[in-house]
Amino acid sequence: MNRRSRQTIGRGLLAVGGAVTLAALLLSQFAADRGPLAERVSAAPVQVRSLQDGVGHRIRVPAEVRSVGTPGISMASLIVALGAGNKLKALTPEVRVNPWLRRAMPGVSTVATPFSRPAGVNLEALLRVRPDLAVLWAGSLPLGESLGRIGVPVFYLGYASPAQMQAQVRLLGQALGPAEAARAETFVRYYQDNLKRVATRLADLPESARPGVYYTSVSALRTEGRGSMVDAWIAAAGGTNVAARAGIGDDAQIRIEDLLVWDPQIVVVMKPATRDAILTDPRWKTVRAVREGRVLVNPAGINAWCTRAAEAALQVLWAAQSFHPTRFADLDIGAETRHFYRIFYNLELTDDELARVMRGLPPADNQFSNPTGGAPRF
Repeated sequence: MNRRSRQTIGRGLLAVGGAVTLAALLLSQFAADRGPLAERVSAAPVQVRSLQDGVGHRIRVPAEVRSVGTPGISMASLIVALGAGNKLKALTPEVRVNPWLRRAMPGVSTVATPFSRPAGVNLEALLRVRPDLAVLWAGSLPLGESLGRIGVPVFYLGYASPAQMQAQVRLLGQALGPAEAARAETFVRYYQDNLKRVATRLADLPESARPGVYYTSVSALRTEGRGSMVDAWIAAAGGTNVAARAGIGDDAQIRIEDLLVWDPQIVVVMKPATRDAILTDPRWKTVRAVREGRVLVNPAGINAWCTRAAEAALQVLWAAQSFHPTRFADLDIGAETRHFYRIFYNLELTDDELARVMRGLPPADNQFSNPTGGAPRF
């Protein structure tokens, strides 16, 4: 188990503890009025099937999964991309107000929100929805155990490279149903084709031509190094992750002194507000990326493309063109983006919407925008 998983589990224990205690009290009263909890959860026997989740667990799910719960926006994006958006029945409030998710799936505004960040749940509210399947990150073990105790099957996802993501998307598709399994194959082929296109163009790229890239996650001095999806897409796009090269792990807070030593040629930020903070911070003015005007805001739709969301399949194209504009001069990233959103999100982007996605901004009519950082990302 890596350090991120341990940290997530620790946070989950704190978050879940209070919610579970409260829910247990509510459930005891509810059970007194309506009968034993076990009877209510399994009152109507259904056909089940056995399958494997993303971390190797065998789970039993209904033969037909009709409803799904998840607390994460990246996981929700995958479920929508696999054509199962109509099965999303339990989310967090933050996911429900995600502006691009609402644009792709207007009905999400009525979905129940029994989950809470980072790993909490109101069990009584969840039982009112009673999803056939819950999709969680691998580090959310305390939350998963709570759901398991009330009879909700849990499908864990955990990946740190494109190959791992593709394998687990296939498993998720199989869990959701035959149509979703077929859609997963389409997604995997698309992702693989993008990786191959980039690899072919970069086949003769010398190591000396790989720019040093620094990535910022939730803040300017928070980054992801070795063993992360970020490191994987930077390498695939023909760059060198300066944090990974320095031995930094998959999620770390660094010092400005570290960055000055690394002196990256390119800085990729997850949020527009982070770019503004960097460009107005005098400590950054000597960094090569700042001097040469190469502080780039990552595109973002339902989630930032640089994360573990479905749009990771687009990230390698954008990053390759950003790192090596001459080699990818003929790549129409706008057309690729329209194609992806049409095929996987059933969303036809207008010119304005496309421009906003590419700049990491919410739709123009978004009532939930964050004035300090563009669209909220969770």
